[in-house]
Amino acid sequence: MKKLLFILLLLPLLSTAQNWLPRFENDTLFTSSGYKIYKGQTLYLANGTSAAGYFNFIKFHINMAKNNTYILQNSTILVKNLKGYKYSSPDNNSIRILGTVTYKDGKKEETDIVMNFERAIEGFTGQPSELTVPEEFKIKPIGNLPAAIKEQPVPVETKKQAAPDDLKKLLVADEIKKLFDLYKSGALTKEEYEAQKKKLLERQ
Repeated sequence: MKKLLFILLLLPLLSTAQNWLPRFENDTLFTSSGYKIYKGQTLYLANGTSAAGYFNFIKFHINMAKNNTYILQNSTILVKNLKGYKYSSPDNNSIRILGTVTYKDGKKEETDIVMNFERAIEGFTGQPSELTVPEEFKIKPIGNLPAAIKEQPVPVETKKQAAPDDLKKLLVADEIKKLFDLYKSGALTKEEYEAQKKKLLERQ
């Protein structure tokens, strides 16, 4: 009898935790911010957050045999299927989205992408979101967190060591090479290439 009473008392707590955590059920992805991704929905992509304009948290699936996510900027995706849900932390999660992408120039084609949905929505290290969502879904309300999580002490932030100059130069050089490849493939005009290259060089 005591065991049954304990289970009944515990059920509401378990239910609250389940509603808070990201989950995938009935062909719908429920993210930790409350935003939902489902079949028939149109997703609005913003800009890639890498220095060269590539997406950090939205990638083409290996089946697409391409990695030029720059072309996804300001596009929309009509979701046709969701699969391969994975979640163990905000940095290690993904959902595979199959659908029709409409590029900013109006061109359409079938696409297959893999999205780190937590980081694409919430942004990372001060960067803007790569997936455009309503304002209320960008920051998780503290009131929706379980009490145990609310009461955890805030970790002391350790001072990050600045990247050595040589490493910065290598990273910039790599981004410029990616831009040059885009220019050579015709995805960027010479003016766009030069403008993006100038921005990268100014950051050194």
